[in-house]
Amino acid sequence: MKATKVMISAKVDRNVFDTLDVYAKELQVSKSWIVQQALKQYFDKYDEYLGDMRVASLSEGISHEDVLKEYGLPH
Repeated sequence: MKATKVMISAKVDRNVFDTLDVYAKELQVSKSWIVQQALKQYFDKYDEYLGDMRVASLSEGISHEDVLKEYGLPH
């Protein structure tokens, strides 16, 4: 089954857009494809952080707030 596609909008710095354009042309893929791949990788990495936070919050002596600070996440 094919995934449903939806449109999103985001503002990025001009240099990020220009770099995205260069890579898309060089790789012969769409900018949307690159953004989707980048978001997937980001979510995979962020999922690891969340897992670490969950484990740390279960163990004694490490507060949830300390774990958030360690990963530079807002609390």
